[in-house]
Formats: sequence, C-alpha cells, structure tokens
Amino acid sequence: MAALVSAFAASGVVYAKPAKKKTAAAAAPAVEASAKAVAPAAKPLSTAEVQLALAALVGQDEDAARANAAKLAEAGSGNVAAADALIEALALGTSPQLAVDFVKALGALKHPKSLQILALYASNRHPEVRVAAVNALAAMPEDGAAGVLLERLGDQDASVRAAAAAGLATRKDARASDRLWKLVQRSDAGAAAAFGQLGALDYAPKVAELRGTIDDATLAGALGEFLKRPDANDRLRVDLVRTLGRVPGAEATTALVEYVSTVPEGDARPSKEEAETLIEQRSR
Repeated sequence: MAALVSAFAASGVVYAKPAKKKTAAAAAPAVEASAKAVAPAAKPLSTAEVQLALAALVGQDEDAARANAAKLAEAGSGNVAAADALIEALALGTSPQLAVDFVKALGALKHPKSLQILALYASNRHPEVRVAAVNALAAMPEDGAAGVLLERLGDQDASVRAAAAAGLATRKDARASDRLWKLVQRSDAGAAAAFGQLGALDYAPKVAELRGTIDDATLAGALGEFLKRPDANDRLRVDLVRTLGRVPGAEATTALVEYVSTVPEGDARPSKEEAETLIEQRSR
C-alpha cells in the first residue's frame, strides 16, 4: 500500500473514475479553517457509517465525496476508523480539488497514522494540495510533522513556503530560524512574520539594516513581529519603531498600529509614544 500511496501522492493524484461536473458552489475555493475557531463536538460514527462514507469518497459524485469527508472530520480527534477511510481514499487517488478537502478532513482528526500520507501529499505537484497538507501537519504534535514543514520552507511556491513558515511559528520551532532568515534576505514576505517570532533578538537590527535592499512588506512584517515580542527591551523597540517610520506604505503603518495595540494601558514606554506620533503623522 505504501508504494501505491507514494505513486499517487507524488505524481499529482489522478484518478480513473470520471468525476461529476462540479457546480459553481462546489468549485468555489474552500475557506481555510481559522485556528481560533471553536472545534465542533465530536460525532461518533458506526462501522457501517464509515464504510458508506468511504464508498462516497471514492465514488463519482464529487459533492457527496466532499460532504462525507466533512462528516468524517467531525468524528472527533484521533478517530482511527475515520482516519483510515480518508487515508484509503487518498491512497487510491482523487482530483486535486477533492484532495484538498480530504487532506483538510484528515488534518482535523490529528491521528498519528495520517502523518505518512500527509507528508507525501505535502510533495504533491499541485500547490493548493501542498498547502492543505502543510496546514494539516502544522497541527500535529509529532516531530516528523515538523520535519516536513522545515523541508517545505524550500518549496518553489510562495504560498506553500508561507504556510510552512506560519506552521513552524505556531509550533514555536526555533530550528526554522536560519532558513527563515535566508528567505527574509530574499524578500520572501511569507517568511517575515515567522522569522520575527522565532529569530533571536540579535537579528532584529540586522533586519533593520536590510532597509532598501529587501521589499518594504517583508521588512515591515519581520520588524513588526520583533517589535511585539515581550522579551525585547525598549531601547531596541525604539530603534525598530524609527526604522519603520522610514519605511513607506501601509505595511509599516500596520506594524506600528499593531504594536501600539499590544502595549498594556498605562505603560508609558518611549517606543509606544514614538509609534503613536508616527501613526498620527501618517494619518494626515
């Protein structure tokens, strides 16, 4: 089965059965689930229900396949029967659109058995499938998942790199720092926030020195995150605020506004005062 999984996942996942023509609603891009969303209550499924769901996953009706993937995702974290059904469907192969839905559903279950198939789909030739797999892996506690995220920082697609960077930042995996630093030096905006969260504070002045050599969005994204860190001293914050004040564009303004919003009420730190002055000047 491992050979079958590997062949389909890496090759782009084409399935032999004809797909039902998608409706406009079904073709609409799936909305990424918010990390802050409240998880729905688990809905236990019987063996018969899981088998019926699997039949729908590998059938010809895309709408039914999508609906049943969502049903399996609600079976509850760690549900092995639901995970097995989704893993089998992904191993057999499906369209890129359904692969995204199946991978998201499998990610919601967070079962260790899904690590191998998700790692394989993280190398799929379709970027949207790789993004879905990376997002699913980001929520898994296993160290093997982190290894795939580190690997995907080298992906050729910016959206995949950004998803991997965000996942590693969420996991607080400082092993990503060196790779993120290299991406920031290449104006990879998707790596900026993650580097600001994970990189050593010693890097903050080095990022500031890149002003004029990397794009403003990347610079503001990284400095804005360094600025909000509780372990930064206010002398450093003042320097970062002043650097952002010299950066044109909405991204730098947003970084300043977000920083001010994180400062506790009544904390009269100099960096906050300078940021507020800059924001007022930019609003004129």
